[in-house]
Amino acid sequence: VNRVLRQAEDERRTTLAELITQRNRTDSLVRGLDEGLLLIDQHGVIVLANPVACLLLGQPAKELLDQPAATVAQRNEMLREWLSALTAPTAEAKPADPVEAGRPTGPVFLVRPHGENLHYQLTVSEVTELNEELKKAVPAGHVFCLRDVSAFKNLDQVKSEFLATISHELKTPLASINLSLMLMQDERVDAARRQEIAGGIRSETQRLLGMVGQLIEVSRLDAGKEIRLNLAPVPLPEVVRYATDIVRAQLTDKALRLAVHLAEPLPCALADVEKTTWVLINLLSNAIRYSPHGAALTIRAVPWGEMVQVSVEDEGPGIAKEHHQRIFQRFGGVVGPAGQARGSSG
Repeated sequence: VNRVLRQAEDERRTTLAELITQRNRTDSLVRGLDEGLLLIDQHGVIVLANPVACLLLGQPAKELLDQPAATVAQRNEMLREWLSALTAPTAEAKPADPVEAGRPTGPVFLVRPHGENLHYQLTVSEVTELNEELKKAVPAGHVFCLRDVSAFKNLDQVKSEFLATISHELKTPLASINLSLMLMQDERVDAARRQEIAGGIRSETQRLLGMVGQLIEVSRLDAGKEIRLNLAPVPLPEVVRYATDIVRAQLTDKALRLAVHLAEPLPCALADVEKTTWVLINLLSNAIRYSPHGAALTIRAVPWGEMVQVSVEDEGPGIAKEHHQRIFQRFGGVVGPAGQARGSSG
């Protein structure tokens, strides 16, 4: 009998040790999650709050655990908003949109735990447990999961800014082409002037085609396709001449002065001539857009080791150092300080 009792005690201790180990492992996983996690049992009592949830709620775990959620919510506005999701109507399921793949759904809350604007999306799931007497799962509470979706919100914002910018950029040459066509229909305009107007229309059309081409390339990237480069020796003086001709009308509109400094001799560069031209036109267009009226712009091209360095300098506000990491961000852009003029290069 003693041997049976000792064996039963050993098994109990082993089982208890395994349970403690499993609980500690689960606790470590929950504490290490990047998402906020809050568990409220069927009696409305908070039984779990990981560090992220505590940070978002602005209260330590000791003030939350084993407390009725409704009582804590009386003095915690954020928790009141989370609990309101329990009574909010559930949206009907929609067909999956591949563009929105990976984007979470649910109400979004703006929080500032460290003075920084962060957006967290809330999902609430019911927790069930097996009732031995009823032989079925019964409600055991709710788990509140909060995922940081700041990246999605930022992407939405910069996409909106990008669309607003490209809409304006498309409108400008279209308006110029429309005005030029109206002048062409005026019988009082002589042949020489018509030729000049036709050249302007051709320039604005090429500018439009360039922007449309860039949009196509962006869509290829979104679809996961690689951009193909057609590499060949490129005479950079011709690329610079073509790019400056495209933006000539924009320079005139703002009375900007453009200086071109090309090293002599300037070797050919192995590049994709079309995309190199797009990049240079884009740099020039940005320089023109942010330059004050009557300012000076400079294009430089000099040998740089086995390469050629091409730069565009302007007298616009430039980009603050803290925003440099956004320069190559898709759809990215920053707002410069108003009225502050200093040299910048692209």
